[in-house]
Amino acid sequence: MTFKEITQRFAQSESGSDSFKQFYKDAFQLMKQDPANAGLYFVVGIAAQTYVIKYEDQEVAPEFADRVKATLESFNSRLLAALDMAPAERLKALGEVAVDYEWNEDAF
Repeated sequence: MTFKEITQRFAQSESGSDSFKQFYKDAFQLMKQDPANAGLYFVVGIAAQTYVIKYEDQEVAPEFADRVKATLESFNSRLLAALDMAPAERLKALGEVAVDYEWNEDAF
């Protein structure tokens, strides 16, 4: 399975925690298959896993779930594009996503 495939499947899925759970499992598995890019998969995998940990056992508003899903899709899109970049640019893109996740996103 490729990162493109798992991001497409996530984009086509519902906004529920099951989609986030499947995504992080796939992302973590992909880390083993493509260790050179494991950092990219780890960042979005952790984001999805954190969402599941925080919200799996509680009801969330559909608008909130849709917003978080769209945020993760944006991260995925940026990292998917980074896979075609030179290593230094890929690392920069990963850093930008990590900073956005840590400092600009409070939902997960």
